Amino acid sequence: MAHPYHAEKEEHRKYLAQYDIDPRKAMFTIILSILVDVFGYSMVLPLLPTIAKTFGASDFFVGILISSNALTALIFGPIWGRLSDRYGRKPILVISQAGTGVSFLFLALSPQVYMILFARILDGVFGGQIPVIRAYIADITTPRFRSQEMSKIMVGHTGGMIFGPIIGGFLGSINWRYPSFLASALSILAITLTLTILIESLPKERIADMKDHYEMMEKTTGNKRSIWNKEVFMRLVQIFLVFMINNMLTSSFPLILDKRFGAEPFVIGTIMSIAGIVIMIYAGLILKPAIRRIGEKWMLIFSFFLMIINFLIFPYLYELWTAYLFVIPFAIGMASLPPLIQSNLSRAVDPHKQGAVSGFATNFQSFAQILAPLLSTFYLQIGGWAFSSVYFNSYQLIGFSAVLFGIILTTIGLVDIKNHPHLYEE
Repeated sequence: MAHPYHAEKEEHRKYLAQYDIDPRKAMFTIILSILVDVFGYSMVLPLLPTIAKTFGASDFFVGILISSNALTALIFGPIWGRLSDRYGRKPILVISQAGTGVSFLFLALSPQVYMILFARILDGVFGGQIPVIRAYIADITTPRFRSQEMSKIMVGHTGGMIFGPIIGGFLGSINWRYPSFLASALSILAITLTLTILIESLPKERIADMKDHYEMMEKTTGNKRSIWNKEVFMRLVQIFLVFMINNMLTSSFPLILDKRFGAEPFVIGTIMSIAGIVIMIYAGLILKPAIRRIGEKWMLIFSFFLMIINFLIFPYLYELWTAYLFVIPFAIGMASLPPLIQSNLSRAVDPHKQGAVSGFATNFQSFAQILAPLLSTFYLQIGGWAFSSVYFNSYQLIGFSAVLFGIILTTIGLVDIKNHPHLYEE
């Protein structure tokens, strides 16, 4: 007799086969698409300050360049998600990839700083790949296995973040425009992969079948499940808090390593690369069997408390070698929390609304990407803050703020677990 896990997978595989969808082939292509997208982005992002200063732009304008991309992604993410629900994932993915390629080309050819700003805004407008990809994974997985497959996004993302800055730094040392040209060329590769290999997860027949199915359910039960409900909002807040913690560190960590330890750029790069390698190994090899062994609930609780404990220690990293140790549990937490929470979010809405809810998840993530760097760099700017007779330096402010966000995140997560125990498979 087949194990229930294998039986469920086989049943879902047969269901997808009627629409000519091969989940394994689809996941391989999706990971490659993420790798190419993040590879191009990570090559160019570290060069933005240099690019801006080449044109005599202020430091504040550099901040505008970085935040403008997240701000426009916040606005347009749900739009691309809803369009993918209506017209299918593949055409929207191709449009997003094409827009990204054009934005990098504008960046490479920019004659002045305001054209660079336009290029970053344009990239944010067409930054619909991640919400569409999350929705695609939700299309081809069952709730039981979704968090395991969502974690594979981190593998492609981290691969790009490990190797992109190295190549971008090498090419950028020759000419800052070269990485942008290469990123634009890579978008052509992503489009080619999508058009030739990726199978549409929402063909017209499946869209029609799902619409009929859920309309019939709504008529039968009288229960119409809105995309906005308590479960959705609770998990969107969790996503916001996770990325507040993440971006408070990642946006300020190079500055901290430089100010606190006098670390050279190469040393900073090695520390960030170690974090990327840990995420890749953990998300790719460890997370899936760990979820199977102890269940999603305990993996989630473990990750919550790991982040809190790690940031309690953060202010007291007095030696450079301790920074290498700190990023290991941080990377494990960030490899676990986003896919687990995103998987729970996808269960809170019906299958024909996955693109829309994924777009809103990108919105909440973008909010964090805008606010967190402002908060952490503000702490570094002021140097410290006195509360009555107690003084906290900037490192304590960053660490303890992350702990506070972690406590709020854990509280909301535990309430979610208590109220929705059916979500978690032991």
